[in-house]
Amino acid sequence: MRNFARTLSTLLAGGTPLVAGLQTAGDAIESRLLRGTVASATQKVREGDSPALILSSMGIMPELALDMIEVGESSGALAPMLTSVRGILRGRINLRLGAMVSLIEPAILIFHGIVRRFYFDLALFAYFLDFSYRYDRRRLERNPWERHTKTSRSTLAGSQR
Repeated sequence: MRNFARTLSTLLAGGTPLVAGLQTAGDAIESRLLRGTVASATQKVREGDSPALILSSMGIMPELALDMIEVGESSGALAPMLTSVRGILRGRINLRLGAMVSLIEPAILIFHGIVRRFYFDLALFAYFLDFSYRYDRRRLERNPWERHTKTSRSTLAGSQR
């Protein structure tokens, strides 16, 4: 609806009649549902109804925006009011987006921390595994028969039971 308000404001400020501006601004909307709603509103405006009353009955804009459109329509300054409506709608979108990001951000940080911890533990494990291998190799180089004596002792211990 923000783009709709901006497009309609620009068209009305340029001197386009209200019905033609509504039709053009409605065609610029990406959502099929809103485009159909604005097309039916354009038809009702053609029949002589007030745009503010039509948009309020369809429930596609916030109350404050509808009140501003009604004031702009009655005062003859609909284009500047639509520019203000666009600012209000942009502020609401930014507020909701900020709230959503503030909810998602901790989850992303926690996930990132878990992944970093996994890689840290993996690197630490690889380091100690390499250290353990080097230690065993050095020990076996000093006493090559140690491996065999451990095996024979465990074999003897198992056979004595």
